[in-house]
Amino acid sequence: MKTLSNISVKGRRVLLRIDINSPIANGKVLDSPRFKESAKTISYLLKKGAGVAILAHQGRKDGKDFLSLQQHAKILSKYIGKKIRYVDDLFGDLAVDNINKLKSGDAILLANVRNYDDESLPNKKGNRYQYLCKNFDIYVNDAFSASHRKQGSIILPAKYLQSCIGIGFESEIKTIKKFKLKSKNTLYVLGGEKIEDYLSIFNNLKNKKNKVLASGVLANLLLIAKGHNFGYENKWIEEKGYSHLIPKLKLICKKYSGQIILPVDFAIEDYNTRVELDLSDLPVQSKIWDVGHETVRIFKSEINKTKSIFMKGPLGFSEIPHFSYATVEILKEISLLSKRKRIFSLIGGGHLTTTLEKYKIPNNFSYISTSGGALIAYISGEKLPGLEALED
Repeated sequence: MKTLSNISVKGRRVLLRIDINSPIANGKVLDSPRFKESAKTISYLLKKGAGVAILAHQGRKDGKDFLSLQQHAKILSKYIGKKIRYVDDLFGDLAVDNINKLKSGDAILLANVRNYDDESLPNKKGNRYQYLCKNFDIYVNDAFSASHRKQGSIILPAKYLQSCIGIGFESEIKTIKKFKLKSKNTLYVLGGEKIEDYLSIFNNLKNKKNKVLASGVLANLLLIAKGHNFGYENKWIEEKGYSHLIPKLKLICKKYSGQIILPVDFAIEDYNTRVELDLSDLPVQSKIWDVGHETVRIFKSEINKTKSIFMKGPLGFSEIPHFSYATVEILKEISLLSKRKRIFSLIGGGHLTTTLEKYKIPNNFSYISTSGGALIAYISGEKLPGLEALED
């Protein structure tokens, strides 16, 4: 794949895909590390004299976090130090008119790509990305975190334009390749709620030296697959539609039983107080909010035996102070070992980045990624449509 250093952009019109999909609170877009990372490539292109039209998405159509990108343009402008104009159009005359008026050193942000079927149906007849690309000289993909999706803005422009990857994309690829070279004795510390993204990681357990430390919904599902009854949590899992994963997780447990480390105690809430229970105390009619002290001790012991670590997702509800214990303790341990150069640590950003900032945990980690599903897919050996499109 070509990088920006391989291509001259001066005086040329660039179509740039970035990922600034961010958390939303009461209709307001919250600042996230993705803005700062994306600003690096935008600033580079503008300083080199390119005219830039930016493609991005926010949320999923009809979802609560599906918004226009107008607020995103303002946040990007803050990081770049120059106004990024928002154009509420993508394929129509308004968009084309603004693209044609682009001058060297100027940038516009076009409408949310997920507002159009051309994005979700890249193979549909008459897909308008082909016509949009006629207005540009170069396509730059700086959205590694969205490149595991077979979507129009990710795979189509590379067919019609000279293409390369952006600065953030290049940084992600280099670091993950370095991680994979070191991952002959790796711990995968997995938490949070995005369960289906994690399933491919279990393929890495074919190497008998690798282990998974599971917490959160994933751990609960694995324990249910092994026959444990949580009580309330079993009902919650069924209501959320996770039950269909249990047969597959049963097979995974059987195949890799010695390589999957599960919690032995949990924290619930009782009158606004943290109360810890052993696995043997279950079932209970309470929500599980965190894993307990003994689980953290076991996890730390495993962490101190390994050479490299990938951590994605919090171990509990770390946004609530008295249920942040496990996540904060494990992040501190990984940070300390990273500082001492005893491990190579790759942290999946998003929720964990927020935790690091909130609890002022020293950033000694080898690398903090802004990606989620794409990162997991890549370290698990899966092919990413966005990468394949650039390699063609």
